[in-house]
Amino acid sequence: MNQTASQTSLSVILLKIILPVCLIALGVAGFWYYKSKAVKFKRKPAEKTAPVVDIIKVNPDRVTAQIRAMGTVQPDREVEIKSQVAGTVIQVAPEFVQGGLIRKGQAMVRIDPADYTLAVNKAQSALAQAQADFEIEKGQQQIAKEELKLMATMSPNEIPETSLVLREPQLEQAQAAVASAKSDLDAARLDLERTRIIAPFYALVLSKQVDEGAMTAAQGTLATLVDVTCYQVEVQVPLDRLDRIRVHETNGSPARIRSLYAGREWEGRVVRTTGTVTEQSRMAGVIIQVDDPLGLGPAKGRPAMLLNDHVEAFIQGQAFDNVFSLPRTLVREDSSLWIYNDGRLDIRKVAPVWIENDRVFIQSGLFPGDFVISSDLSAPVSGMALTLALQESP
Repeated sequence: MNQTASQTSLSVILLKIILPVCLIALGVAGFWYYKSKAVKFKRKPAEKTAPVVDIIKVNPDRVTAQIRAMGTVQPDREVEIKSQVAGTVIQVAPEFVQGGLIRKGQAMVRIDPADYTLAVNKAQSALAQAQADFEIEKGQQQIAKEELKLMATMSPNEIPETSLVLREPQLEQAQAAVASAKSDLDAARLDLERTRIIAPFYALVLSKQVDEGAMTAAQGTLATLVDVTCYQVEVQVPLDRLDRIRVHETNGSPARIRSLYAGREWEGRVVRTTGTVTEQSRMAGVIIQVDDPLGLGPAKGRPAMLLNDHVEAFIQGQAFDNVFSLPRTLVREDSSLWIYNDGRLDIRKVAPVWIENDRVFIQSGLFPGDFVISSDLSAPVSGMALTLALQESP
């Protein structure tokens, strides 16, 4: 019985040893079998491909710099009309209303002239009296001269001709009275004339303070008028662009004015600068004059320009000859351009002479017929091979 137990233990030990060995051998055999049957791939060397690019052919041209600026419409001439005499307003013109248009020389307001007419009549009477006194005094002087001659013939001694004897002071006094009376008459007539308030220019009534029946005092405000023959637009321009603008009263740089809200447009010209620089933005003030802003004269039919309207101005500045105009995005960070040159990349430094919102003007560094690359390159290297897009042809 002991022999049987020993045989059973030996069999278990052999099974635990032989079975793992057989499994390992079987796995190794399977691995080598499948390895011998695996598909083998042959690696091919990587093909070098040139980047595909788009190009733009450039040629020089004459271009005009354009300066864009923002501004506000303002009156070129605004005056406050005041009465020079006191009185009751007895008449106003139908156009004398806010927003009304009054032509130059037209009577706007009339003040009661009765008191001033009486003053003129009184001054005329005083002048007539002074002139009569003057004539009488001239006669008295003539009598004094004759009496002096008579006394000289009768007296053995010489009688001196003094100014007092000849009544010269009295004559000068009478003459001064005449001049004073004439001045009083002129002043009275001037006050009478001032009872009619006339427009000093073709004007827009911006505001009015009196109406018919109102009592006005001397130096009392009647209305505020704005000259409608021209308006002005004050815009702010960067200092580095001011030299490109021609400033002249009659031949300044042309400018196109566009309303930001209504879309209306007007033509103007740069006539002067404000002579100051803004404190915060450090920009120069430029005045653009717009003639006939309401379309009442030569520009009849043009939309009316409104005061205090916010506008956008496009000023035509200096003209550049033989410059290349390119989109601003084509100039790279280091102020260079990528040029397609016979299948190769040529990187050129350029110096723009003018930059606008989305355009850049280049005068040196490019040649007529050059092909500027408009595509982006991840790693541009001068001389690298390039391929044109299918639709491109140099």
